[in-house]
Amino acid sequence: MFKRKWTGIIVGSMLLALTALLGVLKGSVSIDFSALTDTDKNILFYVRVPRVFLSGLVGAALSLSGVLFQYVMKNPLADSFTTGVSASAAMGAVVAIMTGLTGLVPLFAFVAGVIGLFAVYRISTVAGRVQPITMLLAGIVVSTFSSATISFMKYLSDDAVSSIVFWLMGGFQAATFGKDLVLLFALLLVWLLIRREYMALDIICFDDKTARASGVDVDRLRKVSFLVAALLTAFSVGYAGIIAFVGLIVPHVLRLVGFRKADELVPMSMVTGAVFMILNDLVSRTLLPEGQELPVGIITSSLGGGFFLYILVKRKKELHYFA
Repeated sequence: MFKRKWTGIIVGSMLLALTALLGVLKGSVSIDFSALTDTDKNILFYVRVPRVFLSGLVGAALSLSGVLFQYVMKNPLADSFTTGVSASAAMGAVVAIMTGLTGLVPLFAFVAGVIGLFAVYRISTVAGRVQPITMLLAGIVVSTFSSATISFMKYLSDDAVSSIVFWLMGGFQAATFGKDLVLLFALLLVWLLIRREYMALDIICFDDKTARASGVDVDRLRKVSFLVAALLTAFSVGYAGIIAFVGLIVPHVLRLVGFRKADELVPMSMVTGAVFMILNDLVSRTLLPEGQELPVGIITSSLGGGFFLYILVKRKKELHYFA
């Protein structure tokens, strides 16, 4: 098991390095690396490099948040959408776009995401304890309300509606090194916090009574996991818009190939999520002719829809269990 874990991490890290290099070298603009002009250097260091870093970090953050939501809710199909965090963060970003404060989109998304998180947490807390089933229902309520509010704001704003629609589809056009550093810091902080709880995360998969009898502070672990996962989602939405299914596809595929324990699943989800997102972003930049760009959210949604159709048809019984 130890050998499998480190083999997976090493292979995944090598794939990450290769996909990152490919993402930097390839794009809609051809660059002659034997004779780099000033324009070529600007494209490389101020467009492609920060963009590849941001896409990888968002992929890792969404995958990690998906894993944590699934542990917290004991549901392999749970992710940031089920908790309402993505929708509420998007609502905040749309408010920023409508009011012309485009430079503050990440801040508005973060604040709205935290408000959505607080609402879900308050609704789902009974006698000081978070109820997983109630949390799912509360997340659906918050998502529905946020989506309705976004639709209403798009209806009222003719001038900004195209910008809102394009941003909601997800992408990394606005990547900067500053955003990369902020998200990297948040991701490392969450990982350092969670890595001490690997065994507790595995134990919490059983019923709460068994977990408490094993010495796990279930309520604290559930609260911390829920908070940090929601915060990672809010940062990702603020910087890249809504990118669906990453937190569902990556952990689910890793479980299917045998990575089930937290000390394997968490790091592998981060590495694999980064590879997955860099490749999706590369496709979005090179698929269409004449330098046109396809929003990343369309690609991930298409892949996710096909993946879960396959899961529903081929593995119906397995979806009833979380192991």
